[in-house]
Amino acid sequence: MPSSAAPSADETRHAAARDSLPSRTEDGHATGGAEDPHRPPPHALPSRLDDEARGASATLPRRLDAALVKLCPGRRRQELRAAIGEGRVSVDGISDGLLPTTTVRPFCRIALDGIIVHERRAYYVLLNKPAGVVSATRDAAAVCAVDILARSGQPTDSSTQAADLVAWRGELCIAGRLDRWTTGLLLLTNDGRFARRVTDGGGSVEKEYRVATRLPIDDLGAARPSCAAVAAFAGGLYLPDNQRTCRPAKLSQVAGVAGEGADRTYLVTLCEGKRHQVKCMVNAVSGGGNRVVALHRSRVGGLVLDEAALPAGAWRLLTEEEVRRLDGAPTAAPAEERREGTAAGAA
Repeated sequence: MPSSAAPSADETRHAAARDSLPSRTEDGHATGGAEDPHRPPPHALPSRLDDEARGASATLPRRLDAALVKLCPGRRRQELRAAIGEGRVSVDGISDGLLPTTTVRPFCRIALDGIIVHERRAYYVLLNKPAGVVSATRDAAAVCAVDILARSGQPTDSSTQAADLVAWRGELCIAGRLDRWTTGLLLLTNDGRFARRVTDGGGSVEKEYRVATRLPIDDLGAARPSCAAVAAFAGGLYLPDNQRTCRPAKLSQVAGVAGEGADRTYLVTLCEGKRHQVKCMVNAVSGGGNRVVALHRSRVGGLVLDEAALPAGAWRLLTEEEVRRLDGAPTAAPAEERREGTAAGAA
């Protein structure tokens, strides 16, 4: 019989790395291998997919027995079902009442006979993105958003979860990209469903941008955008270069801005996030003779960027309440957080 093919160099390297990793019991003790506090556990190594898909790729089958089959190669399904019935399997520390058909969440801890076979934590990160940083997880020629996570965090965010995130940052995806020179609120997560919800959400998640333009957005150079421009945004602006019609958007003047450029600073609120959308909308409503010179995202849903607490380049983890608000609650800014905007086009 012909001999089997020799393993490739990558397979040999990956096998050696896998064998050197310790298993862990539910109380956190290593059962073998060289302990490395900076290395992710062997049961949930980051995938190598593109960063938009990564958050959704590592989810488990929804049924507990199917999840165990995937997590425990070489173990028969019937054997694993029996282990569930005998109380030898736990999910998030609970073994009573589990059935083979029990639904498991992607972010949970599963143990068999006291040994953790799967543990995946959900991370939700708010970054105040500086100019020049790329909204990506890998880029050979530029600083990426995830690179910043390894450099700095809020002084108050010294939790174990934040420290773990630095080691796991390669698993994150961007929930709503910003252009390289656009600044402000950027969300990163390993929860693919959350990322899709925030990025599109059926048009229900508002994104607010502070926009500075080369020329005023009107024909007369007045201090407010014209009623025609406001109506064009509200009615769904057609972009001839992209051959598409935008969802209804809001355009207003920023209040309280003085000095040079005061008549060229606006708030634009969108319920979608297509590539270069704000820039294309400004250009289209101005008849092709205007352009954006500075762009800053200040809000996503009900989450407002507090730049006094989170300066450019700093980041923090979202609170559970913030995640809930973004993930399912009404997403317009609360009344007390509506700031700067005035009734555009009013006399």
